[in-house]
Amino acid sequence: MTVSHASARPTRSTLTRSAALVLARAVVDGVRHSLPEHAPLFEARATEFVASVLEHDGMGSVLGIAAGADAFREVGVAEYAAGKELDRLSRAYHSAGRCALPVLASLSRQYGAGSALMDTGVEALLRCTDVLIRLSTTAYRAAHTPSLAELRRELLRELLSGRKWAGLAAEAGWVPPARVVAIAAEPGAVRASFGPEVLADLTGEYPHLLVPDDIEIGGVLAGTRAAVGPAVAPADAAVSLRWARRTLELVRREVIEDGPLVRWSDHLTTHWLFVDEALTSALVTRSLAPIAELSPNERTKLAETLDAMLAARGGAPEIAENLGVHPQTVRNRLRRLRVLFGDRLDDPQERLDLRIALRADVLPAEPARPVTPIRAA
Repeated sequence: MTVSHASARPTRSTLTRSAALVLARAVVDGVRHSLPEHAPLFEARATEFVASVLEHDGMGSVLGIAAGADAFREVGVAEYAAGKELDRLSRAYHSAGRCALPVLASLSRQYGAGSALMDTGVEALLRCTDVLIRLSTTAYRAAHTPSLAELRRELLRELLSGRKWAGLAAEAGWVPPARVVAIAAEPGAVRASFGPEVLADLTGEYPHLLVPDDIEIGGVLAGTRAAVGPAVAPADAAVSLRWARRTLELVRREVIEDGPLVRWSDHLTTHWLFVDEALTSALVTRSLAPIAELSPNERTKLAETLDAMLAARGGAPEIAENLGVHPQTVRNRLRRLRVLFGDRLDDPQERLDLRIALRADVLPAEPARPVTPIRAA
Protein backbone atom coordinates (compact mmCIF):
# COMPACT_ATOMS: atom_id res chain seq x y z
CA MET A 1 0.00 0.00 0.00
CA THR A 2 1.24 3.47 -0.85
CA VAL A 3 0.35 6.43 1.32
CA SER A 4 -0.64 9.12 -1.13
CA HIS A 5 0.97 12.52 -1.17
CA ALA A 6 -2.34 14.13 -0.29
CA SER A 7 -3.26 11.82 2.57
CA ALA A 8 -0.20 12.72 4.67
CA ARG A 9 0.96 16.28 4.19
CA PRO A 10 0.79 18.03 0.84
CA THR A 11 4.14 19.72 1.10
CA ARG A 12 6.15 16.58 1.86
CA SER A 13 6.55 13.25 0.10
CA THR A 14 6.37 9.97 2.04
CA LEU A 15 7.95 6.55 1.72
CA THR A 16 6.09 3.70 0.09
CA ARG A 17 5.04 0.85 2.34
CA SER A 18 7.53 -1.55 0.74
CA ALA A 19 10.45 0.88 1.15
CA ALA A 20 9.45 1.61 4.74
CA LEU A 21 9.45 -2.10 5.59
CA VAL A 22 12.90 -2.63 4.08
CA LEU A 23 14.32 0.29 6.05
CA ALA A 24 12.49 -0.82 9.21
CA ARG A 25 14.17 -4.24 9.04
CA ALA A 26 17.55 -2.52 8.75
CA VAL A 27 16.78 -0.27 11.73
CA VAL A 28 15.59 -3.13 13.93
CA ASP A 29 18.58 -5.27 12.95
CA GLY A 30 20.81 -2.35 13.97
CA VAL A 31 19.05 -2.07 17.33
CA ARG A 32 19.42 -5.83 17.92
CA HIS A 33 23.12 -5.56 17.13
CA SER A 34 23.65 -2.65 19.55
CA LEU A 35 21.44 -4.14 22.30
CA PRO A 36 21.88 -7.91 21.96
CA GLU A 37 20.52 -8.64 25.44
CA HIS A 38 17.19 -7.10 24.38
CA ALA A 39 17.04 -8.71 20.92
CA PRO A 40 14.05 -10.98 21.76
CA LEU A 41 11.85 -7.91 22.24
CA PHE A 42 12.32 -6.74 18.67
CA GLU A 43 10.28 -9.24 16.69
CA ALA A 44 7.86 -8.70 13.78
CA ARG A 45 5.53 -6.30 15.58
CA ALA A 46 8.44 -3.99 16.47
CA THR A 47 9.48 -3.97 12.79
CA GLU A 48 5.89 -3.22 11.76
CA PHE A 49 5.81 -0.30 14.19
CA VAL A 50 9.09 1.15 12.91
CA ALA A 51 7.84 0.82 9.33
CA SER A 52 4.67 2.74 10.22
CA VAL A 53 6.71 5.54 11.82
CA LEU A 54 8.91 5.71 8.71
CA GLU A 55 5.93 5.66 6.37
CA HIS A 56 3.89 8.35 8.12
CA ASP A 57 4.76 11.96 8.84
CA GLY A 58 4.69 11.80 12.62
CA MET A 59 3.18 9.43 15.18
CA GLY A 60 -0.50 9.86 14.31
CA SER A 61 -2.22 6.53 13.80
CA VAL A 62 0.88 4.42 14.44
CA LEU A 63 0.38 4.78 18.18
CA GLY A 64 -2.38 2.26 17.74
CA ILE A 65 0.23 -0.45 17.16
CA ALA A 66 0.67 -0.83 20.91
CA ALA A 67 2.55 -4.12 20.87
CA GLY A 68 5.24 -2.81 18.53
CA ALA A 69 5.68 0.43 20.43
CA ASP A 70 5.72 -1.43 23.74
CA ALA A 71 8.95 -3.17 22.74
CA PHE A 72 10.77 0.15 22.90
CA ARG A 73 9.06 1.08 26.15
CA GLU A 74 10.06 -2.24 27.70
CA VAL A 75 13.67 -1.62 26.71
CA GLY A 76 13.59 1.65 28.62
CA VAL A 77 12.25 -0.06 31.74
CA ALA A 78 14.79 -2.90 31.42
CA GLU A 79 17.69 -0.48 31.07
CA TYR A 80 16.63 1.36 34.21
CA ALA A 81 16.24 -1.90 36.14
CA ALA A 82 19.76 -2.91 35.06
CA GLY A 83 21.18 0.39 36.27
CA LYS A 84 22.28 1.42 32.78
CA GLU A 85 22.64 5.01 31.59
CA LEU A 86 19.82 6.40 29.45
CA ASP A 87 22.29 7.67 26.86
CA ARG A 88 23.09 4.08 25.93
CA LEU A 89 19.68 3.69 24.28
CA SER A 90 20.00 6.98 22.43
CA ARG A 91 23.35 5.88 21.02
CA ALA A 92 21.89 2.52 19.99
CA TYR A 93 18.99 4.10 18.10
CA HIS A 94 21.18 6.65 16.37
CA SER A 95 23.54 3.85 15.34
CA ALA A 96 20.62 1.82 14.00
CA GLY A 97 19.48 4.79 11.92
CA ARG A 98 22.96 5.09 10.42
CA CYS A 99 22.96 1.35 9.64
CA ALA A 100 19.90 1.90 7.47
CA LEU A 101 21.54 4.57 5.29
CA PRO A 102 23.31 2.11 2.91
CA VAL A 103 19.99 0.30 2.48
CA LEU A 104 18.32 3.60 1.65
CA ALA A 105 21.02 4.39 -0.92
CA SER A 106 20.47 0.99 -2.53
CA LEU A 107 16.71 1.60 -2.71
CA SER A 108 17.28 4.97 -4.34
CA ARG A 109 19.37 3.39 -7.08
CA GLN A 110 16.96 0.48 -7.49
CA TYR A 111 13.90 2.66 -7.96
CA GLY A 112 15.77 5.28 -9.95
CA ALA A 113 14.44 7.87 -7.55
CA GLY A 114 17.81 9.50 -6.88
CA SER A 115 18.07 12.33 -4.40
CA ALA A 116 14.31 12.66 -3.89
CA LEU A 117 14.03 9.27 -2.17
CA MET A 118 17.28 9.84 -0.29
CA ASP A 119 16.04 13.14 1.11
CA THR A 120 12.68 11.68 2.10
CA GLY A 121 14.30 8.58 3.60
CA VAL A 122 16.90 10.45 5.63
CA GLU A 123 14.22 12.71 7.07
CA ALA A 124 12.08 9.68 7.90
CA LEU A 125 14.99 7.93 9.62
CA LEU A 126 15.76 10.99 11.73
CA ARG A 127 12.09 11.29 12.69
CA CYS A 128 11.94 7.60 13.52
CA THR A 129 15.03 7.78 15.71
CA ASP A 130 13.46 10.62 17.70
CA VAL A 131 10.26 8.61 18.19
CA LEU A 132 12.11 5.53 19.44
CA ILE A 133 14.24 7.58 21.83
CA ARG A 134 11.14 9.32 23.15
CA LEU A 135 9.35 6.02 23.82
CA SER A 136 12.28 4.47 25.67
CA THR A 137 13.18 7.65 27.53
CA THR A 138 9.63 8.21 28.80
CA ALA A 139 9.42 4.62 30.03
CA TYR A 140 12.87 4.78 31.63
CA ARG A 141 12.01 7.94 33.56
CA ALA A 142 8.60 6.65 34.55
CA ALA A 143 10.29 3.60 36.10
CA HIS A 144 12.58 5.81 38.14
CA THR A 145 11.27 7.34 41.36
CA PRO A 146 13.87 9.96 42.29
CA SER A 147 14.99 10.34 45.89
CA LEU A 148 14.68 13.66 47.68
CA ALA A 149 18.44 14.18 47.28
CA GLU A 150 18.15 13.60 43.52
CA LEU A 151 15.23 16.00 43.29
CA ARG A 152 17.22 18.67 45.08
CA ARG A 153 20.24 18.20 42.81
CA GLU A 154 17.96 18.41 39.80
CA LEU A 155 16.41 21.58 41.23
CA LEU A 156 19.90 23.07 41.60
CA ARG A 157 20.69 22.22 37.97
CA GLU A 158 17.44 23.80 36.80
CA LEU A 159 18.08 26.95 38.82
CA LEU A 160 21.59 27.33 37.43
CA SER A 161 20.38 26.66 33.89
CA GLY A 162 17.77 29.42 34.08
CA ARG A 163 14.88 27.07 33.38
CA LYS A 164 11.51 26.94 35.13
CA TRP A 165 11.98 25.51 38.58
CA ALA A 166 9.07 26.58 40.81
CA GLY A 167 7.21 23.27 40.51
CA LEU A 168 10.36 21.27 41.17
CA ALA A 169 11.11 23.44 44.21
CA ALA A 170 7.77 22.50 45.76
CA GLU A 171 8.36 18.82 44.98
CA ALA A 172 11.83 18.97 46.55
CA GLY A 173 10.59 20.82 49.63
CA TRP A 174 12.73 23.90 49.01
CA VAL A 175 11.36 27.31 50.03
CA PRO A 176 13.10 29.93 47.86
CA PRO A 177 14.71 32.67 50.00
CA ALA A 178 14.74 36.29 48.88
CA ARG A 179 18.46 36.14 48.09
CA VAL A 180 21.03 33.37 47.76
CA VAL A 181 24.79 33.06 47.42
CA ALA A 182 26.62 30.36 45.50
CA ILE A 183 29.64 28.55 46.93
CA ALA A 184 32.24 26.92 44.69
CA ALA A 185 34.29 24.24 46.46
CA GLU A 186 37.30 22.12 45.67
CA PRO A 187 36.69 18.48 44.68
CA GLY A 188 36.44 16.21 47.68
CA ALA A 189 34.50 18.77 49.67
CA VAL A 190 33.49 17.56 53.11
CA ARG A 191 29.92 18.17 54.09
CA ALA A 192 29.43 19.87 57.42
CA SER A 193 25.85 20.29 58.56
CA PHE A 194 23.25 22.06 56.48
CA GLY A 195 19.52 21.86 56.42
CA PRO A 196 16.84 21.79 53.72
CA GLU A 197 17.39 25.46 52.90
CA VAL A 198 20.74 24.59 51.24
CA LEU A 199 20.96 23.04 47.77
CA ALA A 200 24.20 21.20 47.08
CA ASP A 201 25.95 19.05 44.50
CA LEU A 202 29.26 17.86 45.94
CA THR A 203 29.55 14.78 43.73
CA GLY A 204 30.93 16.23 40.50
CA GLU A 205 34.21 17.64 39.31
CA TYR A 206 33.14 21.14 40.33
CA PRO A 207 31.25 20.92 43.66
CA HIS A 208 28.91 23.80 44.39
CA LEU A 209 26.12 24.88 46.73
CA LEU A 210 23.36 27.45 46.85
CA VAL A 211 22.81 28.96 50.28
CA PRO A 212 20.41 31.63 51.62
CA ASP A 213 22.48 34.76 52.20
CA ASP A 214 21.19 35.20 55.75
CA ILE A 215 22.71 32.03 57.22
CA GLU A 216 26.24 31.53 58.54
CA ILE A 217 28.14 30.29 55.52
CA GLY A 218 31.23 29.28 57.46
CA GLY A 219 29.41 26.29 58.92
CA VAL A 220 28.19 24.89 55.59
CA LEU A 221 31.43 23.20 54.49
CA ALA A 222 34.32 21.77 56.44
CA GLY A 223 37.77 20.62 55.45
CA THR A 224 37.97 22.21 52.01
CA ARG A 225 38.84 25.43 50.22
CA ALA A 226 35.78 27.29 48.94
CA ALA A 227 34.79 30.65 47.45
CA VAL A 228 31.55 32.61 47.86
CA GLY A 229 29.83 34.60 45.11
CA PRO A 230 27.60 37.67 45.39
CA ALA A 231 24.11 37.64 46.89
CA VAL A 232 21.46 37.49 44.16
CA ALA A 233 17.84 36.55 43.60
CA PRO A 234 17.36 32.78 43.12
CA ALA A 235 16.67 33.29 39.42
CA ASP A 236 20.19 34.78 39.07
CA ALA A 237 21.96 31.95 40.88
CA ALA A 238 24.16 31.24 37.84
CA VAL A 239 25.67 34.74 38.12
CA SER A 240 26.68 34.14 41.74
CA LEU A 241 28.18 30.74 40.90
CA ARG A 242 30.15 32.19 37.97
CA TRP A 243 31.83 34.74 40.27
CA ALA A 244 32.37 32.17 43.01
CA ARG A 245 34.14 29.90 40.55
CA ARG A 246 36.15 32.79 39.16
CA THR A 247 37.24 33.66 42.71
CA LEU A 248 38.29 30.06 43.36
CA GLU A 249 40.23 30.02 40.09
CA LEU A 250 42.16 33.16 41.10
CA VAL A 251 42.92 31.57 44.48
CA ARG A 252 44.36 28.55 42.68
CA ARG A 253 46.50 30.86 40.59
CA GLU A 254 47.69 32.57 43.80
CA VAL A 255 46.30 35.90 42.61
CA ILE A 256 43.96 36.02 45.60
CA GLU A 257 45.24 35.04 49.02
CA ASP A 258 44.18 31.57 50.05
CA GLY A 259 41.83 30.91 52.94
CA PRO A 260 39.23 28.37 54.03
CA LEU A 261 36.38 30.56 52.75
CA VAL A 262 37.21 33.34 50.28
CA ARG A 263 34.53 35.92 49.59
CA TRP A 264 34.05 37.48 46.16
CA SER A 265 33.16 40.81 47.75
CA ASP A 266 36.58 41.12 49.44
CA HIS A 267 38.42 41.15 46.10
CA LEU A 268 36.40 43.37 43.77
CA THR A 269 39.38 45.37 42.54
CA THR A 270 41.28 42.21 41.70
CA HIS A 271 38.28 40.83 39.82
CA TRP A 272 38.01 44.09 37.92
CA LEU A 273 41.67 43.91 36.94
CA PHE A 274 41.31 40.31 35.76
CA VAL A 275 38.05 40.60 33.84
CA ASP A 276 40.06 41.32 30.70
CA GLU A 277 43.69 40.37 31.27
CA ALA A 278 44.79 41.45 27.80
CA LEU A 279 43.43 44.95 28.43
CA THR A 280 45.04 45.12 31.87
CA SER A 281 48.36 43.95 30.44
CA ALA A 282 48.18 46.66 27.77
CA LEU A 283 47.55 49.30 30.45
CA VAL A 284 50.55 48.09 32.48
CA THR A 285 52.79 48.09 29.40
CA ARG A 286 51.79 51.62 28.35
CA SER A 287 51.72 53.22 31.78
CA LEU A 288 54.97 51.73 33.11
CA ALA A 289 56.95 51.93 29.87
CA PRO A 290 59.42 54.53 31.30
CA ILE A 291 60.76 52.00 33.83
CA ALA A 292 60.34 48.85 31.74
CA GLU A 293 63.97 48.71 30.53
CA LEU A 294 65.60 49.31 33.90
CA SER A 295 67.32 46.58 35.84
CA PRO A 296 64.87 44.48 37.91
CA ASN A 297 66.26 45.88 41.18
CA GLU A 298 65.99 49.53 40.11
CA ARG A 299 62.60 48.98 38.52
CA THR A 300 61.23 47.45 41.73
CA LYS A 301 62.51 50.29 43.92
CA LEU A 302 61.19 53.01 41.62
CA ALA A 303 57.81 51.27 41.25
CA GLU A 304 57.48 51.04 45.05
CA THR A 305 58.39 54.70 45.42
CA LEU A 306 56.02 55.75 42.63
CA ASP A 307 53.17 53.82 44.26
CA ALA A 308 53.91 55.39 47.66
CA MET A 309 54.13 58.86 46.08
CA LEU A 310 50.76 58.52 44.34
CA ALA A 311 49.14 57.37 47.59
CA ALA A 312 50.81 59.89 49.92
CA ARG A 313 49.36 63.23 50.98
CA GLY A 314 52.69 64.58 52.25
CA GLY A 315 56.19 64.76 50.81
CA ALA A 316 59.42 62.80 51.04
CA PRO A 317 59.37 62.28 54.85
CA GLU A 318 55.95 60.57 54.76
CA ILE A 319 56.93 58.43 51.77
CA ALA A 320 60.23 57.53 53.45
CA GLU A 321 58.39 56.45 56.60
CA ASN A 322 55.97 54.31 54.60
CA LEU A 323 58.83 52.65 52.70
CA GLY A 324 61.19 52.38 55.67
CA VAL A 325 64.05 54.22 53.93
CA HIS A 326 65.92 57.50 54.45
CA PRO A 327 64.14 60.69 53.23
CA GLN A 328 67.13 61.61 51.07
CA THR A 329 66.87 58.24 49.32
CA VAL A 330 63.24 59.04 48.54
CA ARG A 331 64.16 62.49 47.22
CA ASN A 332 66.72 60.94 44.87
CA ARG A 333 64.16 58.44 43.60
CA LEU A 334 61.50 61.14 43.14
CA ARG A 335 63.90 63.18 41.01
CA ARG A 336 64.57 60.07 38.93
CA LEU A 337 60.84 59.44 38.52
CA ARG A 338 60.30 63.06 37.45
CA VAL A 339 62.92 62.63 34.72
CA LEU A 340 61.36 59.35 33.54
CA PHE A 341 57.65 60.26 33.69
CA GLY A 342 57.72 64.05 33.32
CA ASP A 343 54.39 65.87 33.34
CA ARG A 344 52.44 62.60 33.56
CA LEU A 345 52.98 62.76 37.32
CA ASP A 346 50.83 65.92 37.43
CA ASP A 347 47.98 64.70 35.22
CA PRO A 348 45.03 63.28 37.28
CA GLN A 349 44.09 60.72 34.59
CA GLU A 350 47.70 59.58 34.17
CA ARG A 351 48.06 59.27 37.95
CA LEU A 352 44.96 57.08 38.07
CA ASP A 353 46.28 54.90 35.23
CA LEU A 354 49.62 54.60 37.01
CA ARG A 355 47.99 53.50 40.28
CA ILE A 356 45.93 50.87 38.48
CA ALA A 357 48.95 49.68 36.48
CA LEU A 358 51.11 49.41 39.60
CA ARG A 359 48.38 47.41 41.37
CA ALA A 360 48.05 45.05 38.41
CA ASP A 361 51.82 44.75 37.95
CA VAL A 362 52.30 43.05 41.30
CA LEU A 363 49.66 40.40 40.53
CA PRO A 364 50.89 37.15 38.97
CA ALA A 365 50.18 36.80 35.27
CA GLU A 366 48.15 33.94 33.88
CA PRO A 367 50.40 30.86 33.72
CA ALA A 368 51.48 29.47 30.38
CA ARG A 369 49.57 26.29 31.21
CA PRO A 370 46.61 27.44 33.30
CA VAL A 371 44.62 25.23 35.56
CA THR A 372 41.64 23.54 33.98
CA PRO A 373 39.04 26.32 33.63
CA ILE A 374 35.94 25.92 35.70
CA ARG A 375 32.91 25.34 33.48
CA ALA A 376 29.53 26.97 34.00
CA ALA A 377 26.72 24.88 35.64
